Amino acid sequence: MDRSAHASIVAEFYGRALTVNPGTTPTAVLERLLADDFVSVNGQETKPKATLIRQVEGFWKLIPDLTWAIQDVLVDGDKVVVRSVASGSPKGLFMGMSLNGSRAFRIDTIDIHEVREGRLARAYHLEDWMTAIRQLG
Repeated sequence: MDRSAHASIVAEFYGRALTVNPGTTPTAVLERLLADDFVSVNGQETKPKATLIRQVEGFWKLIPDLTWAIQDVLVDGDKVVVRSVASGSPKGLFMGMSLNGSRAFRIDTIDIHEVREGRLARAYHLEDWMTAIRQLG
């Protein structure tokens, strides 16, 4: 696969799976984009494909205007680095707060994706959730 194909796979991950949009579900998109042995890694935990899919489905319900906007993309071999901005207005219990959608958050994120055989195999990610808590609290 070439650089543009890797970038295209990652763009679909952000635009059609992480970002709430009509005409699809996170499960439909992620089942196709993620390798069967996909893992999502952050400083606290490692999640398999099924856990990430459930989490994103939950985010779509909790944050009906969730967007994950790519700001920068760097491709090096099978790795794709993305700087993005996540934003939305949660409705319900979110990070220990009961919210009604009247407050929004906007946070920075950095991810390193590994692409293998046309699918996402691994993602290392950092999100600034402490800023979201401050913005919503």
